[in-house]
Parts: sequence; C-alpha cells; structure tokens
Amino acid sequence: MRIKQIAVVGCGTMGAGIIQVAAQTGIEAVGIETSEEAAEAARARIKAGLEATASRGKITAEEAIDASKRFTVTTDFNAVSDADLVVEAVFEDVDLKKRVLGDIDRLVGPETFIASNTSTIPLVILAAATSRPERVVGLHFFNPVPAMKLVEVIKTPVTSPEHVETMRALAVEMGKSPVIVNDVPGFVGNLLIVPYLLDAIRAFERGVADMESIDAVIKTGFNHPMGPFRLSDLIGLDIVHDMAASMYEEYKDQRYFPPPLLKQYVRLGWLGRKTGRGFYRYDD
Repeated sequence: MRIKQIAVVGCGTMGAGIIQVAAQTGIEAVGIETSEEAAEAARARIKAGLEATASRGKITAEEAIDASKRFTVTTDFNAVSDADLVVEAVFEDVDLKKRVLGDIDRLVGPETFIASNTSTIPLVILAAATSRPERVVGLHFFNPVPAMKLVEVIKTPVTSPEHVETMRALAVEMGKSPVIVNDVPGFVGNLLIVPYLLDAIRAFERGVADMESIDAVIKTGFNHPMGPFRLSDLIGLDIVHDMAASMYEEYKDQRYFPPPLLKQYVRLGWLGRKTGRGFYRYDD
C-alpha cells in the first residue's frame, strides 16, 4: 500500500519536520495542534523550513511553493480520520502519548496505519493503547528531520511484517535511509548516544576538561561533525534530559541517570540553540 496522505499529531520541531518532508515528496499532509496560536506557529515553522531547504539548493523555489500547497495545520483532531497514516509526534511523555494514540485509534478506519515518533519509550507500551497493535509501527525520525537521513523503523513482536515494509517503503519515498530495529528502550540510536552525551557532561562536571576541549577531542580526534556539547544543544537539553530519564526508568542503569548540571540548565530554561542558550550561547 502506498501512503498518499498522512496526518501528524503535534507540530513541534519533529512534527513540523515530518510534515515538511512529506509535502516535499508529494504526500498530502495535515498537522494537528491544540490551539490556533500553536497551529499558526507550526505553519510558519514549516514554511520557514521549506524556504531554508530551497536556499540550500536541496529543492527549487518552485518545488518549495508546490510543497507549501500540500500541507495544512488545523486544531480539528477529526482531521486524522482521512489519513492513510497518522503519526503521533507529541512530547516524550508516556501517558500523553498513550492518550493521543487511543484517541487516534477511535477516529481512524481499520486500514489506517498508526505510527509513533517516540525516541525512547518502548513501542509495545504505546501500541497497547490501541485496538490494533499489529498496525502500530515506530517511525523515529532524527532531528533536524529535513536534513537527517536516518529513520528507525521500530517493530514489536506483534507488528505485522507487511506493515513494517509499508513504513520502510514510505521512509525511502521520503528520501530517508530506514533501518529496521526491534523494540527496546532507546532503540539503537539513543541506546548508544545518550550515555555518550551524559558521560561528556559528567567529565565536564568532574573537571576533566572544559566543554570546548571535550568537543574538540571528539570532533578532531574521532572525525565527528560536532562534539557532545554542541550536539546536545542541537538536540535540545530538555529532550536529552527526558530521553535519559525515560531510559533510566526502564533500565535502572546509572549510565542513563541525568547529571545534575543537565537538570540545572533545563530548570533555567537553557535548552540549547532553540532558546539561544544551552552549554553554549547562540546570540544570533
């Protein structure tokens, strides 16, 4: 089955990116937000993303205009009912995600696919909130969605292989490089990257070296595009914190326990690039 129309519930950074990429690749997309103010912000975010992608030469200006005609953002949750696929992209909170997925399940037809963009929560917990766990697949896009090629396609023990293949094919159509993974907390990407980021913060807390030096070692010595502190700021310190806390809850492993400095920055509202201040300042 080819996915011709998708709905995305939650149009923050990740949801807006998913909508943008879908629209760029010829898929009709509708975003669902909780208020008109949030919906308007989402529209502006997606249009800005299309313009930025065009300015980098990834698409033409004409293609950006065409893509802008393929998406809408609404506050009407019932808009999910017409989609072939509904993607849940709300905050990484298990109770919120379960509630949203249950609402989606009650509104869509029996042939509709449901996906979650969860980055750490076991998919089986979320699938169980629906009446069709075999049709629930994880689609873990990486941030920023328009630029990052990787999509983790997550399957539970009850996910239909045919449905996994449909989601894999969709990711390819959207210009992504999908990897099929089994359902464990953190999947592959965050299972490995979260301890790395937290270890860097702990090294800084212990006085091993300053942030700039740690970033320089990883960037220059291991040929990474950026060090752990720049990467944390790009992801968002609140997201790093919440991923770590979620995985610690599952594994009870100290490697995933959020360091005090990370908690303090989140409480200060220093969340990284998106707020202009994280481990580094972003004055422009």
